[in-house]
Amino acid sequence: MQRKAIKGQLELETDELIDSTDLTQQGYIYRGIVSNQEDWTDSQIIHWHNQRGEDSENRIKELKLDFGGDVLPCSDFGANALYFMISALSFNLLALMRLFLPEKLARHRAITIRWRLYAIAAKIIRTGRQVFIKMKEKRRGLLEAVLSRIRMIEPIVIE
Repeated sequence: MQRKAIKGQLELETDELIDSTDLTQQGYIYRGIVSNQEDWTDSQIIHWHNQRGEDSENRIKELKLDFGGDVLPCSDFGANALYFMISALSFNLLALMRLFLPEKLARHRAITIRWRLYAIAAKIIRTGRQVFIKMKEKRRGLLEAVLSRIRMIEPIVIE
């Protein structure tokens, strides 16, 4: 259980000085957290509980703004449902891809990842039997880091 004092507002009169302790009313907010994690400390449970909804608003905003979830394409319910499912699938694929990105890039929104990773400017040069890709060294390092993480994935064998 947690108990937190309710901070209220008082009407301030300009001719009187009010002590800051008078602004706290005599009420409390109580919050209870129930958990089956018997080996965790109280602070670990509270920290875990507080983390659960930490980024949910940002993820909804990202789904709406970066994946077109804010505007539906037509008035047909079935078509809009399919469109939204495709948007959600794209968002989930990006969430999976973030596991393989360098940490400094994985924290960014989809639009930033798209501009830094997908839209890498490069020039393809073919000479004889060889193909070269010319790009900035900074982008090459990022691309190699992502590709090396992807190569570490072991394929799933379905029998």
